[in-house]
Amino acid sequence: MEKKAGPRTHGRRKIVALAVLNIAAAAAVGITTGVFYKFFIDRDCEELQDRIMAAVETVDARVGVAVVFDDGDTLGVVSDGGSRFPMMSVMKFHQALAVCQWLRDSETSLDAAVAVSGSQLEKDTYSPLRDRFPDGGVFSFRELLEYTLVYSDNNACDVLFDAVGGPGYVDGYVRSLGADGFSVECTEAEMHSDFDNCFRNWSTPLSAALLCDWFYRNREADSYSGYIWRTMSECRTGSVRIPGKIAEEAAVIAHKTGTGDVGADGRIMAVNDAGVVVLPDGRHFSMAVFIEDASCSMDECEALIADVAGMVFDHVSRKNLR
Repeated sequence: MEKKAGPRTHGRRKIVALAVLNIAAAAAVGITTGVFYKFFIDRDCEELQDRIMAAVETVDARVGVAVVFDDGDTLGVVSDGGSRFPMMSVMKFHQALAVCQWLRDSETSLDAAVAVSGSQLEKDTYSPLRDRFPDGGVFSFRELLEYTLVYSDNNACDVLFDAVGGPGYVDGYVRSLGADGFSVECTEAEMHSDFDNCFRNWSTPLSAALLCDWFYRNREADSYSGYIWRTMSECRTGSVRIPGKIAEEAAVIAHKTGTGDVGADGRIMAVNDAGVVVLPDGRHFSMAVFIEDASCSMDECEALIADVAGMVFDHVSRKNLR
């Protein structure tokens, strides 16, 4: 979801360093988990964690950061108050994975047509599709996914929910991958109709980062997965978030943003980004940064995400030089 009213809690939060987890050692818990296990932490990774914690402490907001490295180790930092964050439009990544599974199962092409009526295009929501085609039209699944993943279109998202059977199908499919630490319960229209519904589509940062990492490793499994990967690499929202300081250095950045509105109290509900960064040498890392209930400006929130991504990129790049 792009844009929604403001959050519920205020005040400075304690920042907690979560454990470094070796994914191979914890494979039995699935690809994502809401529990963090500490196996080891090397000095360089500890320094990166300290740098991220120091950056997070500069803002008055709940912040969650998770990074999954190329070798499967993870790093996490989160404000106290729990590890659940409203996903907002990051949820459209989960949806895209499920839509493509629905297409596979039904042997339906990405180019199959979907008729969209003007009545399906809500007026009071972010929707480049509606702005361009106010009376609706006939669109392919390929086009609708492009609107959701590249432009974060809320109406296109709900059209896709209608096509595959709703949020329950999306939640169930992602869980079938072994995933945990997230929930998809509401459409964009439902989130707009009730503020509290925004918190029913939630994720831990680790869950989002691990799902991104799983997808990277399966990105060329078939034409559907390849399409999602290429489309997320063309994301037009959040260019100053994860890509902000590393766009010219990275080989590929595939990511999905999520944004909430500024509330009456002046606090921003959510500023999120989750994705995969591929280095020029072919190594990669996956990451998620979720910012909730921020008293600072949108620019400051986006700069924090860019700073964290830059720190991780520098850390991974230096490891290759030793």
